[in-house]
Amino acid sequence: MTAAGTTSPPFSPLSRQHRAWIALYSLDSYHRKREEVLRINDITEEDLQEFEESWLKLRCRPAGVLR
Repeated sequence: MTAAGTTSPPFSPLSRQHRAWIALYSLDSYHRKREEVLRINDITEEDLQEFEESWLKLRCRPAGVLR
């Protein structure tokens, strides 16, 4: 149950890792406030820390490389 005037994030079929990557991209582009990004993606600061290294590797991968 949510408090009056608040909404809970919708169920996502995405994994926690994918939601963290999306949040990291969003934070990197300064689209939203940090607290809002965490809430929308239903993740925590700890999730961001856990998946930041893999996200950086993904970002820095040369175009055309799939592995």
